[in-house]
Amino acid sequence: MNRKDMDIVLDILKDHPMQYIGVIGMDGKPKVKPFEFKYEEDGKLWFDVMKTQQTYIELLKNPYVEITVADRETTQWIRIDGKVRFVNNTDIRKKVIASSQILKKICKNKDNKDVLPFTLDDVTIELSSLHTDMKKRIFTL
Repeated sequence: MNRKDMDIVLDILKDHPMQYIGVIGMDGKPKVKPFEFKYEEDGKLWFDVMKTQQTYIELLKNPYVEITVADRETTQWIRIDGKVRFVNNTDIRKKVIASSQILKKICKNKDNKDVLPFTLDDVTIELSSLHTDMKKRIFTL
């Protein structure tokens, strides 16, 4: 994926900070949950999950996810799929928290070890639009 295409994806993620992540629930059925992209660094997209949430347990059992968001005005949308790779790293955790207004409020004056950053491996990103004049594009990271 070239930088221009990555910037388009990042603009959509940043303009729509609440995305939706699809996981496989403990009951084996799909679950779609609100989620928040944190930042990109060196071609890696960073997210997080709280170790106290059901989503963490679901991701341990089945680490494959799909994340989506759409822009109502432009009808552009992205779909990101990949395999979750947890990274229990203090510096990355600090960056994840610093990049999120939500986490800044939740983590204020607390031990933040429940925040577990993750990135995705084997990533495929689909960028498309409901407008027929925009060709669907598929990228891998």
